[in-house]
Amino acid sequence: MQIGKWLQPRYPNKGIFEKDYPQIDIKALSVKCPGCSGEIKLLRKAANGRIGGWCGKCDRGVVSS
Repeated sequence: MQIGKWLQPRYPNKGIFEKDYPQIDIKALSVKCPGCSGEIKLLRKAANGRIGGWCGKCDRGVVSS
C-alpha cells in the first residue's frame, strides 16, 4: 500500500473538504495516512477528477502521491 500525502492547502474542517470534493467515488483507492499510518480510503472526488479522503485521527485531507 502506498503512502498518501497531505492535501494542500490544509482544510480547517471536514465540511469544507466535502464541499470541494462533492462527489463520492465508489472505486475507492486505499493509501496510508502520512501522519498516523492508518488506512485511508480516498472516497471523495473533485470536479477536476482529483480524489481525496479525510483522516479522522489527524483531522486532515489526504490524496494519493
